[in-house]
Amino acid sequence: MPGKLKVKIVAGRHLPVMDRASDLTDAFVEVKFGNTTFKTDVYLKSLNPQWNSEWFKFEVDDEDLQDEPLQITVLDHDTYSANDAIGKVYIDIDPLLYSEAATVISGWFPIYDTIHGIRGEINVVVKVDLFNDLNRFRQSSCGVKFFCTTSIPKCYRAVIIHGFVEELVVNEDPEYQWIDRIRTPRASNEARQRLISLMSGELQRKIGLKVLEMRGNAVVGYLQCFDLEGESGLVVRAIGTACTLDKLSSPAALLPACNSPSREMKESPLVHPPSHGCRSTHNSPIHTATGSRLTQNFSVSVPTLIYTGFPSMKIPIPILTHQDPQPL
Repeated sequence: MPGKLKVKIVAGRHLPVMDRASDLTDAFVEVKFGNTTFKTDVYLKSLNPQWNSEWFKFEVDDEDLQDEPLQITVLDHDTYSANDAIGKVYIDIDPLLYSEAATVISGWFPIYDTIHGIRGEINVVVKVDLFNDLNRFRQSSCGVKFFCTTSIPKCYRAVIIHGFVEELVVNEDPEYQWIDRIRTPRASNEARQRLISLMSGELQRKIGLKVLEMRGNAVVGYLQCFDLEGESGLVVRAIGTACTLDKLSSPAALLPACNSPSREMKESPLVHPPSHGCRSTHNSPIHTATGSRLTQNFSVSVPTLIYTGFPSMKIPIPILTHQDPQPL
């Protein structure tokens, strides 16, 4: 399903001092999605810049919107040397791809640097316009809902419980691709941060494709686990229960019994094996709408923040901890 992603950079606030001579900052913003990058004008000598940029437009497929986050980089302009990085924001576009979802993400997002932490905030508006595409060979699972809860959400009823779904994605760890090169800690951290985000999105899309093959429309009890210490590189596994859900017309409606492909069920238990890994999704700046990815803890050696839907939802990620997942 082809579409158009539109981004507007409005303003920044509480930026750090990058020019010691003036105690101010000459800030500008790079907006990147896929291989396309746009830049705002440089706002001179201010810690609270007002860019009010034009709309930056990206022509994309919805499978790319599912896999990749929108990457926003705030920098300090230097005339006679390399521009200095202030921080980044990663925004997950997936919450805008549901037919029932809002079409806009907007608000203030913390600017995160893997070395210095939070370094101010940036006001961003993101819109997505999708066009109908009946191509049955496309690799998109757009429209499948993901819920991290271990029970059917209250505003839905289960029509059919299709069964357990799982998927695995493996990639080389960029941390070890720098061995023969000169690299900075920030470059290494950001490379791993971005890869974790891409793997999380790809995994969720592949799980969604399996659900569509089962003729379902949702995943309940969705869980992602990352392994950063194995010999295979970065490994991420996702599990969940494929369902067909109907949204209740009124809050007073009661949940009826759901039908299973194998037998009628008086209840709606989730086909979900016990998990002994650590819960995960990755982090940088990215956000979470209802059941979006990155709503759970996972083990990562680089602390980051991720936003998936709403600026008010900030999810800190613990470092290298293993624990049983807790229901949200």
